[in-house]
Amino acid sequence: MQLEGQVAVITGGAEGIGRGFAVAFAEQGANVASLDIDAISNQETIRQVREKGSDGLAIDCDVADKNQVRRAFNSVVQRFGRIDILVNNAAVWVDTALTSGTYDTQAVAFEDSMDICTLGSFYCALAAVPAMQSQGGGTILNVITEHIHEGHLITGMAPATGYDCAKWAQWRLTETWAAELKPHNIRVNALCMGATDSPMFRATHDSPAEVMPTDIAQAALNILAHGQDGPTGESYLFAASGTSREQSLREIAALAPGG
Repeated sequence: MQLEGQVAVITGGAEGIGRGFAVAFAEQGANVASLDIDAISNQETIRQVREKGSDGLAIDCDVADKNQVRRAFNSVVQRFGRIDILVNNAAVWVDTALTSGTYDTQAVAFEDSMDICTLGSFYCALAAVPAMQSQGGGTILNVITEHIHEGHLITGMAPATGYDCAKWAQWRLTETWAAELKPHNIRVNALCMGATDSPMFRATHDSPAEVMPTDIAQAALNILAHGQDGPTGESYLFAASGTSREQSLREIAALAPGG
C-alpha cells in the first residue's frame, strides 16, 4: 500500500474533505490523527479509518489555539512515534462583508477566517516540522482554493473576503515553506481545487458540487506518490468550478507521476 507505515495528521478531519483524506489515507495503510472541534463527528471519522485496518486518533483541537495545537501534536508523536504527512485542511467560510452584520460580528468573522486557515496552518506546521526533521523528511499539503489562480478570483463577492484573504496567506506560506524546508527533505504543496461537495459548501449553495471529497483525496495521493524527490512549492490547480466531472477526474489523474 502506498502509505504503509506512515502517519498522517489531518486538520478539520471530522467531515467533508477532511474525512475524505483520512479514510483514503487509511485505505493506503497510513495511521491517521484527525484534529477537529467537532468531537462526535471526529470519532466517526476515526471509526471509518479503523474499518480500513489502520489505527486512528481523534483529537479535540481548535487549530487557532497554539497551545491546543502543541498538545495535539505531542499526543500524535506519543501515540505513533512519527509524523510523515500534515494536511492543513481546517477552514471556515463566514460572511466577512463590511456592509453586513455589526462591527463586532464582522470583526469576529474575519478573525475566525484568518485564525483557522492561516494561523492554524502555521501552528500545525510549526508543531509538525520537528518530528519530520527527526525522521529525515515529510510532506505538508495545504488545502487552499482555485481563487488564488488568475482567472478564478472572486473579487467583488464581499462575504468571501476573510476566506480568500486567509487562503492567499496560505499560498504564500506554501511557497516560503517549500524553500525553507527543502534542505530538510520536507515537501510543501497546495491543492487548489474548485467547488467540492462538502457540508461547508452545501451550507452556502443551493445545489451540490460535482467534485467529491474522495476525488480531492485521490489528488492528494497522486501528489504524495511522487515521493520525497517530487515537486515542492507547487499550487496545483485542478477541478475548477464549472469543469465537468469527467474533466476534473482527468486533471486529478494527471497529478500522478507520469500523468
